[in-house]
Amino acid sequence: METKEELDKTAKDLESRLADIETKYASLAKREKQVEEDKEALVAAASYNAGSVSNHNSDEKKALRYFGVGHVKDLIHVNTGADKFQHVPQELKYLVRQLKEDVDISRFSQQIFGGEKQDVGDSIAKVKGMLDGNYYAKHVLAPKLKAFGTGNVGEGAEWVPTLLSSSFIEEFELDRQVTGKFRQINMPGNPFQLPLQDGVTVARRQVESCDPADNIPATNFGTSQITLDAEKLVEHMCLPEELNEDSAPGILQLARSEVVEAQSRAFETAILNGDTTGPHMDSDVAGVVDARTAWKGLRKLALENSATIDMSTFDVTNLRKMRALMGKFGHSERNLIWMVSSKVYQLMLGLPEVTTVDKFGAGATILRGSLAALDGIPIVCTEYNRDDLNALGVYDGITTTQSEIKLVNASRFVWGVRRPIRTKVTMDPTPPGDRWIMASWWRGDFQGHVQSASETSVVLGIDIA
Repeated sequence: METKEELDKTAKDLESRLADIETKYASLAKREKQVEEDKEALVAAASYNAGSVSNHNSDEKKALRYFGVGHVKDLIHVNTGADKFQHVPQELKYLVRQLKEDVDISRFSQQIFGGEKQDVGDSIAKVKGMLDGNYYAKHVLAPKLKAFGTGNVGEGAEWVPTLLSSSFIEEFELDRQVTGKFRQINMPGNPFQLPLQDGVTVARRQVESCDPADNIPATNFGTSQITLDAEKLVEHMCLPEELNEDSAPGILQLARSEVVEAQSRAFETAILNGDTTGPHMDSDVAGVVDARTAWKGLRKLALENSATIDMSTFDVTNLRKMRALMGKFGHSERNLIWMVSSKVYQLMLGLPEVTTVDKFGAGATILRGSLAALDGIPIVCTEYNRDDLNALGVYDGITTTQSEIKLVNASRFVWGVRRPIRTKVTMDPTPPGDRWIMASWWRGDFQGHVQSASETSVVLGIDIA
């Protein structure tokens, strides 16, 4: 019969052998898992390479070619709204915008649920492992990256954290009805002075003479400048406190879209209705936090310059008077834009000159139900052209029944961008706190040539019933 000491030794030996077996089993399971992952990666790579010819004309490949880049990490830097990409199909622009949004949502998810560092001020935090432990990134972002050709073995998602640690994802609004009509200037500094040529010269006759007095002196350019002084616009909204990893992607997409759209709305109404004087020309604008106090907008510039036409009789004759008031700045319809509200647009549809086929041909509104241009000048319909003004073209809270129409020479104004729209998630620093906030911010300015007796590049039609 074995002694107690012998039994204890036997038990320890059995425990040691069992531990060895468990260790080997775990190692074997790990190896099997690795083999399966390698197998999946190789199959995916083979599938991608085998279909590379057929994928050559995929939307993702087309996007790389159209935007002139060779890798998706370069594609994310592209400003899809730039003038040089006007030829790019809208569906490809939308594809790139969606990719940028997916990258943002993956970042935000990791910051909220993965314990990654938050963005502080204008500095973006380094977010690692964007495709790890994140359902949205794994099942939404990763397949899209693969579709752009980053799913091959040995390449792909490893660049994402590096990219996001050094640059922001710019958001470009492709459907801007007002801001997109003006030339955009990137501001390298703040303030930024943009030199402009004031006038033009006319060549002179050279007479044949040996007299030095007959020599023609050189002519200097007449120059002026536009000073762009960046204003900052911000918006934020609180996310639900019960936010969880399953519900986060949808809510983050909705919140991100809303704070970006808020910036676009601010741009548009400030360009149309802005006023920096105190008090504001419209009595319902109170407080400097209103975006309509960021700069002088087109309506204010026209009113200050007395560039108004009484449109109590809404007809083509008075509309053409607006153009005539602009003088040489109204000569080329290529640079001109009508800016109207939905109400005034409906009035334009009913003008006798455009309603019937005998007067307006195949473009007659009775056939088409729409009007893209009048006198060759494109029409932009915007909800921020006000329909609640008085007869003088301002809001006074008393007479709120009149509308207005703007005619602007867009080439005489610039849209300065010091910093494009950026988004981030951050913890609410104020009581009650303990909740996340989605925020957006932008810095820039809108300015143009000084309006005067010799420069009338925006005219306002007022008192439209």
